[in-house]
Amino acid sequence: MGHPMPSSPAVRPSSHPFHTCGSCKFVWPTWQRFVLDPGVRLLGMQSVATHPQFNLLVFEHKCGSSVSILTRRLHHLLPDHEPGAPSQRLTGTELCSKHCRHIGDLEVCDAPCVNACDRKLIRIIQQMRKEAGNGTI
Repeated sequence: MGHPMPSSPAVRPSSHPFHTCGSCKFVWPTWQRFVLDPGVRLLGMQSVATHPQFNLLVFEHKCGSSVSILTRRLHHLLPDHEPGAPSQRLTGTELCSKHCRHIGDLEVCDAPCVNACDRKLIRIIQQMRKEAGNGTI
């Protein structure tokens, strides 16, 4: 069962798929097909406090399996992602909004924190899905 390819010049075939479901073995050839798949639901972000480069976006596939994607694999979606982006982790400080403590918290954070950059991906993915007619997840 395939899903229609979104019309976008950014969709490029690759010899390696973006992701394969560990349970049912469904293959998403590109990040666009994964993000826009109506059979995938965003559950939240799992932040790794001591190693933010291993933060994950956690999704649920229609087969019932959870699918985790390293946020850095989607950093190209961030319009302002630059080498000068925040590298400091504010978890546990007074500046922390505590959104990263709960995986199901889909709020975006404005703190100058490395996790806030990753949390922006949540809003970007929700907007992409809305524009594609797949709802807000």
